[in-house]
Amino acid sequence: DDDKFSLPKFKHAIVVFGGVAGIEECIDADETLKIPGSQSKKLFDMWVNICPFQGSRTIRTEEAVLISLARLSPLVSANRTSGVSMEKEVVKANVEFSDESPSDESTSGTSSSEE
Repeated sequence: DDDKFSLPKFKHAIVVFGGVAGIEECIDADETLKIPGSQSKKLFDMWVNICPFQGSRTIRTEEAVLISLARLSPLVSANRTSGVSMEKEVVKANVEFSDESPSDESTSGTSSSEE
């Protein structure tokens, strides 16, 4: 809640949410990344704790998304300059997945009639 806080100028932004144990554990679990979770801040230009005084260890993802967007919206809006085109640039990416089969999480909710 620093009134002097602002975001640096940027063209694209991404907001990353960690799991229950945080982004650090997610980094540790990713076999393609060559850094330990303790150094995960190196992957980002800026690391912001949106709710530093939340009073509980975790926040549900749907709550974190709403809180984050509400708090970041004025900062992102301030970054826009007049006359900037808002046209979307289409980028085609070659996406590869590490698993050949669906995860347990993606199949756990299906019943035999859905298969």
